[in-house]
Amino acid sequence: MSIRYKIFLILGASQVLLLAALTLTFSILIVNVKNEPQNQRAVDLARNFQRELAHKDENLRLLLTELLNNPSTADILKRGMSDRSLLIANQDKLKEIMARYDLNIFELGDRKGKVHYRVHRPNDFGDDKSNQPLIQSALSKKSKSTLETGHSGLGFRVTAPLDNLGTILIGQVVNSEFAETISGKESVHLAVFEGKNLLTASNEIIEKFLNHHKNKTLNSHSRVDWNGIPFYYVEVPFEDRGMSSLDLSFKILIDEKELETASQKIWLIFFIVAVLVFGAIFFISYLFSRDIVNAVKALNSAMKNIDLSLHDDLPMDRKDEIGQMGAVFQDMKKDLYQHQNNLEDMVAKKTLELQNTLEEIRTIKEQQDGDYFLTSLLIKPLSGGSYKSDNLHVETIERQKKVFQFRNRRSEIGGDLSVIQTIYLKGKRYTVYLNADAMGKSIQGAGGALVMGTVFKSVITRTQQVQAMQDRHPERWLKDCFTELHDVFISFDGSMLLSAVIGLIDDETGTMYYINAEHPWIVLYRDGKAEFIENELLLRKIGFTESEFAKNEFYIKVFQLNPDDVIIVGSDGRDDILMGESTLGERIINEDEREFLSRVEEGKGELEAIEKAILNKGELTDDFSLIRIAYKSKQSLINGNSEIDPESFLDSVKIGIKFFKEGNIDMAIASLEEALVLQPENFYCMRELAKLYIKTKDFEKATYLCEKYSNLRPNDTDFLYYIAYAYKQKKNYSLAADYGERFRLRDPYNSKNLILLAEIYMHLGKHSRAAELLGFLEEFDAENAKLIRLKSFLQSKNLVT
Repeated sequence: MSIRYKIFLILGASQVLLLAALTLTFSILIVNVKNEPQNQRAVDLARNFQRELAHKDENLRLLLTELLNNPSTADILKRGMSDRSLLIANQDKLKEIMARYDLNIFELGDRKGKVHYRVHRPNDFGDDKSNQPLIQSALSKKSKSTLETGHSGLGFRVTAPLDNLGTILIGQVVNSEFAETISGKESVHLAVFEGKNLLTASNEIIEKFLNHHKNKTLNSHSRVDWNGIPFYYVEVPFEDRGMSSLDLSFKILIDEKELETASQKIWLIFFIVAVLVFGAIFFISYLFSRDIVNAVKALNSAMKNIDLSLHDDLPMDRKDEIGQMGAVFQDMKKDLYQHQNNLEDMVAKKTLELQNTLEEIRTIKEQQDGDYFLTSLLIKPLSGGSYKSDNLHVETIERQKKVFQFRNRRSEIGGDLSVIQTIYLKGKRYTVYLNADAMGKSIQGAGGALVMGTVFKSVITRTQQVQAMQDRHPERWLKDCFTELHDVFISFDGSMLLSAVIGLIDDETGTMYYINAEHPWIVLYRDGKAEFIENELLLRKIGFTESEFAKNEFYIKVFQLNPDDVIIVGSDGRDDILMGESTLGERIINEDEREFLSRVEEGKGELEAIEKAILNKGELTDDFSLIRIAYKSKQSLINGNSEIDPESFLDSVKIGIKFFKEGNIDMAIASLEEALVLQPENFYCMRELAKLYIKTKDFEKATYLCEKYSNLRPNDTDFLYYIAYAYKQKKNYSLAADYGERFRLRDPYNSKNLILLAEIYMHLGKHSRAAELLGFLEEFDAENAKLIRLKSFLQSKNLVT
């Protein structure tokens, strides 16, 4: 068979196989593309059902509270427990309550669990419900809600104790109207089952469909043609979140007429394009094969004639590989002649060259190892080891990938860096930690780590020595630290980047402030379980020239540590584990970042055990570093006085809440002040009382209490707004701006805080800063009425351009 026909055969076979593979891939892709949104619609529908149940639960609980707090209604219900005739006499009023709140179920039970009176069926009473968990919970003085079946069908019911007289139960029926509201669209149909029993459906279509297929096996995630219409059938289990003891499930039917039509059009276009491409390739193959065959024939003829004295008609004028082969063949004939005559001299010359090269390599290797050793000595004092205080215990592990030996000294070098330091801010002690991973391997990564460690060490030293830096809040300190690091690395114009986690931990309260610049997520080990405390990328690598940091979108996250919590921070070397080789000899590298969570749990949060668990799974392929921070404080969140009766405290709080609901703010303040005297560091009392002081414009007391609360609960981000507002009203604009900026660092997109900050800076005369904040707010909340008013004021006064 000639080479031309072989080319045609290879191209034809490859095109047929390619077309088959593309058809199969395209078919699978279309099915997956069709399935994914339909499955998601089904899951969303089930979630909507559960969200609506949760909404019903909230509404019914609020209604129960309203009924029991309403003096008139509560009096009827309570007196009716001993006199059913009173309930019958007020039947119309109770019916009106059911109609007003869309209730289908309203009944009272006695202290033994028997039905005393049903508003929706007055003549039906006396049956014993004492064995039902819903009634048992109410008899135990607890409110409970559940989805269950009864005389009224599938319904959502809520019970509560009626003082010591018995129980009250209200509920709403979950019927076809509810199911239709959930499904929404005419193309989506929903049915709710308990086991194999249909409880309710959104319309007749799905009822008829299920009835038609009741004797047939329907697989979930399958397509069925029925009455000439293509449907997608999905079964979704009901996720019980304590709302029901029923074995519920959803059966969902989705109309796919429009989707089927679109799929057929796509297939038609696919086959037309495939035929056109197939024909074009064969035509081009014919032209290509004719050209290449002629050139190969000429080259074949020259290869058969190896005589050095004869001239070959080689295709050397061609610009492709065949022309190169001709030139190479011609040069080869010349080299062959030279080798035949000078072989011994050439061998001796090459041997000498190899010896000289080997000696040069040894010299260069020794110089390189010297550079490595010097760099490792420079980095070593910048890295942190272990740290321990009364409440915190910090440990580190560093395993750099590049290991070398210089003059009998073994060392390692890489781009990972871990630092632990202590600083004081606003008179409070903070533990600073840094885990960074510089871009590049060996000396390049080590250079980034050296620069990072030096700059970071400089920031820490200045903070320890300069009072002005110690007077900053932790959020401002983190931002200034990040800014200084970023400014240094951005000067390298993208050639030196690094990811990092930088954090501050309040030794006293366990509040952690941190930023994550494209570093692996922080792990929390709590109660034997490991989970990430992050789920999104907010900052790019340090030194990245197009960082969002430049666009006023700097984020600082706050996390509250509980006693015995362990925080694990590490570089991406913890994930890049060599798991083995495939059958083709390719390396298998772990790509699942959640694998590290399993290793943390396996090692029970201890660094050496975690490292051992990782090495049992595979081999490290990158620099590896971990920081372990254990919070050991056992202090209580509420330090109550053991000599104070807790019921007296709770009574004062309840009375204060009652007065607040009635609009008697002064009495509410007096009650909460009394409660705060009983428990001076109760967070709830301090927070609510401070807000009431602000409401009554007693800003002197408000700022004092706000400061005290914020020192005890620094992780309460939203409360920073109230502190800033109170200081603004006191006309202490500097402190107001300070707290407003802290809030903005934690939540840059909070419209209320941006408006408040703009007003504060206008009072301070910093109109350009106010305009900058308003411009930032305008990007995502341009219709804000206060924004428009403040911008108009600035422009009318010619305070900004």
